[in-house]
Parts: sequence; C-alpha cells; structure tokens
Amino acid sequence: MELKTPHIPLGISLDEGIEILGSFSSEIEEFEEENEVFYKISCRDWECGFYCKDNIVQSTWFNDPFGREDEMGINRKVTLYLTRYGRIEDWEDRMNNGWIQFFFNEESGVNLAYGLHKDVLRFNQTE
Repeated sequence: MELKTPHIPLGISLDEGIEILGSFSSEIEEFEEENEVFYKISCRDWECGFYCKDNIVQSTWFNDPFGREDEMGINRKVTLYLTRYGRIEDWEDRMNNGWIQFFFNEESGVNLAYGLHKDVLRFNQTE
C-alpha cells in the first residue's frame, strides 16, 4: 500500500503549500473559514488541502478513499498517514467521541482528528 496524495508538511509557508498542491492540480480552490484560509485540490480519486493562518500551513486535510474496502485497509492507511507526521511509536490514540478518533504526537507537536464515518483525516500543528 502506498499513499498517492501529496505530503504537505506543517509549518511551511503558504507559497510552499501552494507549490505542492500545484504539482498535482492547476485548479486550487480557496475558501475562507473564520480566521483561516483553506486551499484544496480535487483529483480523480482523492481530495486534499491545507489550512493556512498568517501565511503558514497550520493543518492538512485528506479525503482519500484508499483502503476503504475493509477495516484492515483503513487501519493501514491511517498508519501510513501518521508516519508522514512523526514516528509511529510516538503516536498515541486517545479520545474517541463516536465520530472522531483523536491521535496525539507530543514529540512532533502534531495531532490527528480522524473522522470515523466519513474517513477523512485532519492533521493539526499543536505548537
């Protein structure tokens, strides 16, 4: 299994984030949400984007159907995404409210909010 979505590091500049998205699609959508701006691309098989505040990428978002065939596939996909943002052994799964499973990585200063029902991932910089 290999992820096809781009890796968008947290903490990079807006320009770097746009460059990453632009390498996958020339159609970048922009949405304003409260005090953040969301940039998104939609490809044939997946969507992804990032939230930017003060010209810095603060969060990333992925709607990736990869692995949705079964529970093992979903678990493998989530694991692959977690390794993008820190060592797998540093991740800790914590609260699950029935809609979202939260993972925290104190070492990298990142958390993941994984939408259980829609199978979407949002990584947030905590520091």
